[in-house]
Amino acid sequence: MNDDFQKNTISKYATVFVFALICVGALIAFGIYGYNVAYDLIRREELVEFNKGAMYMLGVGLSSGLLVTFMIHELIGKEISKSYNKKATRSALIFIGLIFVFPQIADYVILYKVKNAGYVFCENRSYRWLHAQNKVFAVDASTCETFRPMK
Repeated sequence: MNDDFQKNTISKYATVFVFALICVGALIAFGIYGYNVAYDLIRREELVEFNKGAMYMLGVGLSSGLLVTFMIHELIGKEISKSYNKKATRSALIFIGLIFVFPQIADYVILYKVKNAGYVFCENRSYRWLHAQNKVFAVDASTCETFRPMK
């Protein structure tokens, strides 16, 4: 009986650890890609790569972070008050909404910024797979032709 309890506890800690890694990884991916596109636009680089798929990671990271918080409360046996539960439910709905809304807003803002900066869309260098899109913009058409994506 004690052996089953110990295996169950270890699996709970492992689950929390995995979701914490998902949270941290998603937020880091969002941060890196967001920083890169902002940096390229501010510095007026010849090429700007916008990874729309990485923008989904903001909502994923925040949602999994909230889930990890509740998992930790469960592990330590802390009672969750009704007001805390209500706030967490609202936050979860907002975070899940961010998964779907934020990438569309970010795409619109980036398209607006690159258009105003005079960039051209490199259709032959951009790609799409399901919801993950990598859009490449260049200062001129000849720069589009010389661009070699890193894979």
